[in-house]
Amino acid sequence: MDSEIDFSSLGVSGALSQMYRQDAQGFLPLIAVFLEGALPAETRVERAGGLFRKNKPVTRVTSTIGESVYVIEDNRGTLATRREKIVRGIRLKSEELPIHQWLTALSEDVAGRAASDEAAMAAMRRLLE
Repeated sequence: MDSEIDFSSLGVSGALSQMYRQDAQGFLPLIAVFLEGALPAETRVERAGGLFRKNKPVTRVTSTIGESVYVIEDNRGTLATRREKIVRGIRLKSEELPIHQWLTALSEDVAGRAASDEAAMAAMRRLLE
């Protein structure tokens, strides 16, 4: 693993923002795939639909990185994003963020994790290709 790579300077936030601009409606499943690849143990994807429904669209993605919990969800056709700070199981702060600020904060935390995690590093490389 090459820990010399600074993904935040390579534009992970920019790449995610571009994905959002290109397809805002389809962004939720894209960010779900990215986070599941980068942080599989820390990411939970929730899907709508019942047992017999073939297409189960993503409704919420939650990813925990350190003390921060990042949540993005479909709120009747628009995306709602928030970041929560949880310490020892207690939610100290919950703030709704505009999508660009949420993507920047998420990218910084994922980049920090990528320095020591092979899966996160590989997911970031795929995103930047």
